[in-house]
Amino acid sequence: MNKVNLKLYAVRNQEGKWFRAKGYGGYGSSWVDDIESAKIYAKPSGARGRVTWWATNYPKYGIPELVELTVTKAVALDETDRVKGVKRQKEVAQANWEARQSKHKLEQAQRDLKRAEAQLKKLQQ
Repeated sequence: MNKVNLKLYAVRNQEGKWFRAKGYGGYGSSWVDDIESAKIYAKPSGARGRVTWWATNYPKYGIPELVELTVTKAVALDETDRVKGVKRQKEVAQANWEARQSKHKLEQAQRDLKRAEAQLKKLQQ
């Protein structure tokens, strides 16, 4: 792979805990101990906004730090087997759907035929 020099950003509070995004209506703590659970920003502006928000709304906790993370190694993962499996599952699901549709159309046609035969019988009397 080509050499990579990528900068990412995270927010860390004065206690050394990392900010994590909970999303709308999320639950749990906004701050976690491990960086793997932390919210990582691709641009500094989003992280700066988060720092400003926490510093403005919770001043007694101090101003969180903006931490710059530098990525220098990239590894390409082989997704061939996973993608083949997903494609196979989608093909099976499509075939099952088509079989159910065919069965439904046959049953509908049989009901329509019975209805038409009953109507014909009724009209012939």
